[in-house]
Amino acid sequence: MMRHLFVSLLLVLACAPVLAQVKKQGPAPMTNRYALVIGNGDYGANSLPNTRPDAKLIADSLRQAGFDVTLKTDLTRSGMFDATRGFAERLPAGASAVVYYAGHGMQIKGENYLLPVDMVVTGEEGVRQRAFPLQALHERLALSKSAVNVMILDACRNNPFQPVKPVKLRSYENLGLAPSSAARGTLVAYSTAPGQLAEDGAGRRHSIYTETLARLLTQRGLPAETLFRTLSDQVRRQTREDQQPWFESSLAGDFYFLPPPGWRPGAAPLAARSSAAAGRSRGIGSIGSTGNDAWYRDMDESDWTGLDHDLEARAHAADSNEMAALRRQAAKGNVVAMTTLGLAALQDAGQGGAQRRQARAQAKGWFLKAARLGFPVAQTELGEMLYADRTAQAREEAIGWLEKAAQARYPRARIDLAQLRMQQNPTPESVKALWGTIMDSNAT
Repeated sequence: MMRHLFVSLLLVLACAPVLAQVKKQGPAPMTNRYALVIGNGDYGANSLPNTRPDAKLIADSLRQAGFDVTLKTDLTRSGMFDATRGFAERLPAGASAVVYYAGHGMQIKGENYLLPVDMVVTGEEGVRQRAFPLQALHERLALSKSAVNVMILDACRNNPFQPVKPVKLRSYENLGLAPSSAARGTLVAYSTAPGQLAEDGAGRRHSIYTETLARLLTQRGLPAETLFRTLSDQVRRQTREDQQPWFESSLAGDFYFLPPPGWRPGAAPLAARSSAAAGRSRGIGSIGSTGNDAWYRDMDESDWTGLDHDLEARAHAADSNEMAALRRQAAKGNVVAMTTLGLAALQDAGQGGAQRRQARAQAKGWFLKAARLGFPVAQTELGEMLYADRTAQAREEAIGWLEKAAQARYPRARIDLAQLRMQQNPTPESVKALWGTIMDSNAT
C-alpha cells in the first residue's frame, strides 16, 4: 500500500524504513520547540501497519532533538480537528512548530485531504465531508503565534479505499497529493513528489523515508533545507528513483531540528553552512538533482554493481503492468525508469530483421533521454551501442558518452575506455592501464 506526504515544517512521514534505533530518552525539551506527531493506521481492512511505528520513531527522534512532542495515533475526523486545534492554540509567541502525519491521503481537484480512521469513501463529496483538509492545518498554524512551521506529510501511499459496490469513483484523477503553497516561515515536506505515490514499507517495520528522516533529525547543526535535500537524495538512491521526496520552503533564515552549539532563533546563518543550501533560492522546492549534484555521484564500484544488477533484473522481470508503470515514471524524468525501458527493449533485439532494428531503435531512444540527463549507466549503454555501429562519427560520439560516464566513476565505462585505448594503441603501458582499471573496479 502507499500514502501521500506534505511538509510545511510539519513532519508527515510514514513512508520510510529506519534501520537504526533511536534513543527513547532525549534531552530536556528546548524552550519554544513543539511537535505534533500523528500516525493513522487502523483503517479496518485497509490498515497501514507501519504508520504507528513510524510515528513513534519520529516522535522519539524529535524528543531526542529537544522538542516537546505530542503523539497521537488512529484519530477520527473530530480527533484530528481537536488535536491540531489544541496544538496550535498552545504554541507560545515565537515558537517553532513541527507537525508530522503518517497515514492515507488523497487529492480531489487540487485540494489535499488527510484521511481519519473512521473514513468511508463513497465519492468526491464524501471525501470533502469526512476527511481532514490539509488547508485546515495550514490555517491553524498560520493563525498561531509560532514563528516557524514545519509540516512533514507521509501520506503519499496508494489509496486502497474502494467504495461500497456498486459505487465507482470515476473522478479520482490522482491519488497522490498535490503541491501546496508554503506561507512565509513555513517548510512543507512530502515523502514523494506531488501527484506521485510512495511505498508504505511492506516487509519492514519502517519505510525508507521514515528511517532516513529519523536518522537525519538527530544530526546536530544540519539546516532544515539541507536536511530535506539530503533526505531526497538518499531516498532516491535507495529506491532507484522510484520514490522522489520533495519539499518547498519559505523560511526566512536557517532552522535546525538539532541546533549547533550557541545557535539561537533569529541568528544569522552560520558561515559553515553548506554551499548547496546557501546557493539555492528561497521558496524553491527540490524533486531531486541531476548532473553533478545527482544522488549517484558519490557511489563506489560496489554500489554501481548493485545498481547494474537491479536494473537488469527489473528489465528481465518486467511484465506489461510494470512496463506501463516505467513509462509513466520515465515521462516524469525518472532516469532509472528510462534506462530500464532501454534494457527491456534490448531483450527484444535478439530476433532478426525488422523486429531487431525496431527494438534497438527503441532502446537507443530511451538511453539517449537518460544519457542527456546525465545518468552514467545510460551513457555507457548508449556509447556501447554507438561504437558497435563502426562508423567514425558514431564511434567518436560513443567515446564522448563513455568519457562522461567514466567521470562519475562508473566502472563499466572506465573499463570500456581503457580497452578502447589499448586497442587503438596496443603498448605495454596501455595493457597495464587496462589491467589496473579492472583491478580498481573490482577492489570494492
